[in-house]
Amino acid sequence: MADTYLDADYIELTDDVIDALPDNAGIDNSVNWPAGFTLNAKGLFHIPDEDKPPVRLSGPFTVLGLARDLSGDGWSIALEWKDRDGVVHRHSVAMADLIGDGNDAVKPLVSGGLEFSPHTDRIKKFKSALAQIDCRDRVRLVRRSGWHGDVFVLPHVTMGRTASESVVYDGRADAARYAESGTLEEWIEKVARPASGNSRLVFSISVAFAGPIADLLNDEGGGVHLVGGSSLGKSTALMVAGSVWGGGGRGGFTQTWRATGNFLESVARAHSGTALILDELGELDAREAGATAYLLVNGQGKGRATRDAEGRARAEWRVMLLSSGEVGLGDKIAEGGKRAKAGQLIRLVDVPADAGRGMGLFEDTKRHEPEAFSKAMKAAALRYFGTAGPSFAAYLADDPETVAGVARERIATIQKKLLEGSEGNSGQAYRVAHRFALIAASGELAAAALGLPWKQHEAERAAAVCFEAWRSTLGGDGPGELVAAMDAIRAVVEKHGESRFRNLNGLNQDAPVNGQGIRDLLGYRFEHEEQLYWSFTTTGWKETLTGIADPRNVAALLSERGALLTTPSDKAHRFIRKIDGRPVATIAVRASALSY
Repeated sequence: MADTYLDADYIELTDDVIDALPDNAGIDNSVNWPAGFTLNAKGLFHIPDEDKPPVRLSGPFTVLGLARDLSGDGWSIALEWKDRDGVVHRHSVAMADLIGDGNDAVKPLVSGGLEFSPHTDRIKKFKSALAQIDCRDRVRLVRRSGWHGDVFVLPHVTMGRTASESVVYDGRADAARYAESGTLEEWIEKVARPASGNSRLVFSISVAFAGPIADLLNDEGGGVHLVGGSSLGKSTALMVAGSVWGGGGRGGFTQTWRATGNFLESVARAHSGTALILDELGELDAREAGATAYLLVNGQGKGRATRDAEGRARAEWRVMLLSSGEVGLGDKIAEGGKRAKAGQLIRLVDVPADAGRGMGLFEDTKRHEPEAFSKAMKAAALRYFGTAGPSFAAYLADDPETVAGVARERIATIQKKLLEGSEGNSGQAYRVAHRFALIAASGELAAAALGLPWKQHEAERAAAVCFEAWRSTLGGDGPGELVAAMDAIRAVVEKHGESRFRNLNGLNQDAPVNGQGIRDLLGYRFEHEEQLYWSFTTTGWKETLTGIADPRNVAALLSERGALLTTPSDKAHRFIRKIDGRPVATIAVRASALSY
């Protein structure tokens, strides 16, 4: 008997065929097909009556159960099958699409490689069979990957078990390149082992492993941006990290920043709980840079309405983002004529890609030239991929509660170590230290779970090196908000020191206006007790710091550091001075405080 029957009108009802056609119960006893239909290892058949031979309607598939979303809507039938190459596919056929004469319900099945008869009457019978199916099993449909309760969901596999129902991914499977090539042992030997000794490579791999841990702990999303000139090895680090979860594209698992906001939302959902890896920030429209980066790591899509003006549920995700580019996020935002806010920069933190050893991103090229080592690492990442991440997730899904407790303890310990020896750590420093500690702890857990051939605590040391590299990008001590504000104040003074700051030296405070009018006045400059001050008016202070930081908060921080001349009775950290016979409140910044 031939393996495929779809080109034949009928099947000869031989004893072999009868034996292959079970009673009306399908492969799974939890599934009951309507009278006249049966499913076996050869496919779905329609048996008109005893006098007519059975008709094959489709290839074989498995009914996972009757499915619906978290709100109890969108009832459908969850199916799973293998295509001609043995690749597993899943799709949920909406019950609403089974009503009527259209063929839209079966098109995704055909597109996924399920064999189908082209005859219209057989397609109708297939739809009729699904519409009348009786199934006890229930499936919960989810639109993002990652943790859902105690199970970890990827587009084609769910790890862990729930007592009441299965959980199945129902989003765009092609939005992420989850795939496997080679074995886990090959990936460990060809990718993880040579990465050892290179802080940026080990850190990047740890970022990829951090996604499931961050999602398990309900931690905030966040990102790391490898920044530096071309030919340093940034793309190599991204490919190596991406090989943890998949590959198959020109850049492996790596996606690109060059995309619309709507598309990136779909991409983010598909990478939720794993790792979103985006190459070349420079390709992103500068006008959208800040909003796009905030959207991705904030984990919530834009609000949208239905045709009836009803609010749709916002898309949600939690990603650990690894990015690269020749410019940092702040510089990219500046290209669009805007100023980066500290909150934006803290969500995607810059780590210099250059490791400072004269070999670009690398520190240990295993006696090879940096270029040759980079090519070898890329080649290995493009050949062996997609086994380590799912294996790690399966390990976590065996006992997520215990893993979560261990991870929290390790994160707290590592975070404390990262902040040791630094005085006056800001809120931003604590947040970045927490993220780097989470990445380090994830790398250490993965190394133990998968047997990675790294040195003891290598992931922790790599995170510490990269944390200090991030600190070096701040250009000064204190919160990132204050550092950015000081840069803006310096820039204004350097650019407008003579033209928009009125010189008060030698001016009689009670004298009337003497014709020294300044157009678009920002403030004043004067000496007090042999110190030069740049004294901003209220409007000038706001103009200087708009889009960068809260002007009141910056004044308070500068006052704490002794950088302001203030009137003791003024609680807003201002200096009150008579100018042209009237008291004027200003923010008086000591010139020496602006020196690098």
